This record gives sequence, structure tokens and C-alpha cells, in this order.
Amino acid sequence: MALELLPETLDTNPWKIMSPQSIKAMALGRRVPGASGVARVRFQLFAWAIFAWLAVTPTHALYSREYLTAFRIPDNSLKMDGRPDSLWRAVAGMGLSTGHSLSFKDTEKMVVLAPETVRNDDPSKYVKNPVNGSITMLAAYDNQALYFFFLVKTKTVVNAKTVCPALADAWKADAAEVFVDPSPWDQDPAVYRSYFTADASGLVYGTSPKTIQVDKPISRRDSTRFYYRDRLTADKFQVPGTMPAGLVALSSAHSATDTTTVGVEMKIPYWAGTKPSFVGGKTMFISWGFNMYADTLWANCGSNPLAYRWAKNFLNYNNEAEKPPGFHMDDSTHYDPTRSWDGWGPLSISGKQVDEANCKSPSESKDAFNANWDPAWWAARCQGNIAVDLRAGSLLRFDAAGMPVPSRLRGRDVRGRLAPAHSRPPL
Repeated sequence: MALELLPETLDTNPWKIMSPQSIKAMALGRRVPGASGVARVRFQLFAWAIFAWLAVTPTHALYSREYLTAFRIPDNSLKMDGRPDSLWRAVAGMGLSTGHSLSFKDTEKMVVLAPETVRNDDPSKYVKNPVNGSITMLAAYDNQALYFFFLVKTKTVVNAKTVCPALADAWKADAAEVFVDPSPWDQDPAVYRSYFTADASGLVYGTSPKTIQVDKPISRRDSTRFYYRDRLTADKFQVPGTMPAGLVALSSAHSATDTTTVGVEMKIPYWAGTKPSFVGGKTMFISWGFNMYADTLWANCGSNPLAYRWAKNFLNYNNEAEKPPGFHMDDSTHYDPTRSWDGWGPLSISGKQVDEANCKSPSESKDAFNANWDPAWWAARCQGNIAVDLRAGSLLRFDAAGMPVPSRLRGRDVRGRLAPAHSRPPL
């Protein structure tokens, strides 16, 4: 991998891109044509400092490139019909990190659900013409439940009710998907490995007794059926005999003439004593994505979908002393919490309360908002409204990007790299 050096480190050709061989030679103190003695000394000290730091820095298998945020909303304020009412538009206006949206053309987020040699390979070798579409996820909570809204823009939508009629297959059929585990977010390997263990069946490796999963097909002909799993019965991550009371997952097409723009809305009542986890300032585990059932497969439900996973990691443990749960040799693509803890990323529970007043734009009518199902369009017209932090004793105010005022500092990841703009979670 080439390294672009700052101008002062080279005598000639200041923007020269050095070869790996030159980098290695300078790190070892050897002479490199075009580099002064001062440059070699500086580079050697810098290189060995970096190498030493990396050697003692533990490998964090969790996905931490972006934080996702759930905002507080008034109790029972959502209509729950699969359509983005003004409250969801206000949530979008509070500022979303890049992690809140996936492009269906992004091969880095694709997972080909096939044997290891294919699943761990470059998806672009197998997906030649990805759909020009996307999915965006919004999250909110109140005193009773956790809520999600997904906006999907795609090319075709399978009739999940006829192609995949069995409930056990509903997750496959063009379905928005989310996993949540309210265990406190912690990147210490000893901590998160203690959370995520094999269940009693021995077949699921990356869940905890608190983990839940919800998948909702986006088909307008299958608007109320959903797929759900938890680990509350016999310590097995499975579809329970009885669905939790109050659990709702609905989908709705934008209009009769636009059936490939679809909203998915979920209400997940707090489960098994998890309510205390959903207060401002907490951070927990989440994984989300979309399962696309290609139109070439619509003859039956016997195939696997093309999966998109926000928390997809590219990590390899072949030479590591400690392997993740469910490890296979050359297994480098970890994307699913049921396979490994690698599939998890962070969800920040914001102390800010958002209500409909946060998304009133004098320049746009209600009809204009209803006509435009586009989170970026909503955010541009709802931003600038300050929400209130409801945590006891808090004096913080937040801007539209979800940052405490006046700070707008960008966060850094575990290797010191700048995070994407607005990726730092609100407190």
C-alpha cells in the first residue's frame, strides 16, 4: 500500500508516492533515493512508533466506523402505519451519520450468502449489475418501546406472501432487518466476548440472552407479516411460540404509482427487563441491513437473498490465537450477529426529545412532505431545530447534526483516524 508523504519529508518531487519497498527501507534506517537524512530519521522514528502502537493495540472485532443514534420521542406518538409521518421526518432532521444509510451499489456492504469461498470473496465478482437503490434507517424510543423506520428505494419488490409463504422464510423476501442487544457497548474484547456466546442449541454464536431480531418484508401484499427471534425460551435463539405482546412491523408503498419506494415501521416493546437500558446517554449493540431477493429467483423461495449489512467487517483470524465464535479457516467476512460478535456496531441512545414541531418548514406544505419520501429532503427542511435534552441535570444543547453545542469536533476510531462527519454519537 502506497504512502503519500508530506512535502517537507522529501528533497525532490514533494508529492512522491513511495513504494512499499521504500517505506520498509526507511523504517529500517536504510538510504532511499530522494530522501534526506533528516527525512529518514523522522520517518524511522514515526514508523517504529506506529508499529509499536499497533503491536500493543488489541484487535477490536466490533464494527465502530460509525455510530447510530436513537432519539427520544413523546410516548405513543407514532401512528404505526409504515408511512413517514412528521415525527419521523423530524428525527431525520436531527442529523444522521453515514451509517444510517446503505446503497445497494456498495459492494463493501454486500454479502453473497454462499459457501465460504464465495462469501469471503469480492462480491463484485458475483454481482455484476447491482440495483440502483438504497435503504435508510431511523431510530427512536419512548418509555414503552424502541422504534425503527426504514425507507427503501429499489427496482423490484417480490410478492413475499406468495413466493416465500412460510414464516420461517420471511426474512429472505426483500426484507428490512435489525438486530438489537441492549448490553452496554464496550470494545474491550473480554467484555463483549462475555456477552455473545453460543446458545443452548450450539448453532448460534454471536447472540446473548438479551438479543432480538426483527425482519419485515417490504411487499405491499404482505404488509403485516414479520419474522422475529429472541433467546428468551430455553436459551435458544429462535422464533418463539407466541410473539411478544405489542410487537408491530408494517410496510407501506409510497403510492399506487410508486410501489418500489417503501416504508417499513417497527415497534418493539422493551423485553425481559431491558427498559432501564433505554435512557439518554446509554450505548448498546445493533446490526441492521436488507435482504434482497433477486427477481431471477422468484419462481420459489429455495435460494438465499443478496444481503446488505451495515456492520460488515473484513477481518481474518487465521493467525490469531483466539478465534471468534463459529470461526472457519479463511473466514474473513463477518456480517451477522448469529455467526459472530463481529456483526455488531454501536447504537447511541440520545437524551434529546424530538417532536413534530422540530420539522415545520414555512417554505414547504404538508403535501410536499408527503410527496417526497426522501430522508435527505426531510433533513434539509427540518434541520436547525434544537431539541431538549431530558436527562436530569443536563445543561447541554444540541445542534441539527446531533452534536453538543458549541462543540463540533469529529470523533476518531481506535487507530486515530478521523471518523466521518457527524458520526460521533450524541450523549
